[in-house]
Amino acid sequence: MPQIILKINSSADKIYDSDKICCYLINQDVPLDKVAEATAIGKPVLMLNTTNAIADGCVVDVDSSLPIKTQIRPIREKIGNKKILGTIIEPSRHEAMLASETEPEFVAFRVTRENLIAAHDVIDWYNELFLIQSAADLSIESVDAKELNVDFVIINSQDYNDFSC
Repeated sequence: MPQIILKINSSADKIYDSDKICCYLINQDVPLDKVAEATAIGKPVLMLNTTNAIADGCVVDVDSSLPIKTQIRPIREKIGNKKILGTIIEPSRHEAMLASETEPEFVAFRVTRENLIAAHDVIDWYNELFLIQSAADLSIESVDAKELNVDFVIINSQDYNDFSC
């Protein structure tokens, strides 16, 4: 059963604490007091597309229309190897290879109803070839991802009560 990365999108989102939640992914627009609230729970706090001194790392939401590595490498250089780096990419073998070459702690695949079958195939392929942990980003739309073989799922805080693993 995958662990949950709980995504906090606004100051109105509730920060849940559960054994199923391994860390928090906080949108860069969320006020610092909400970041501090998540940090106080004691689980890793990751910032989306930005670095923050009190955060435990960063997740880069990759734009497929731009060079993949040039979006990720500067963040890795800035945060160093002691902080967590994650990436969110389309379910594409090419993007998975490029993102993995930057040595993140995990690669998350954007999963939607439209690309669920393709995502399933890419994630299975990825898990056979790479030792880097995988995740399914379900924050765009809620889909039934029970068949996806991932280490983590990213879900929005507002979907937490309706989500079951």
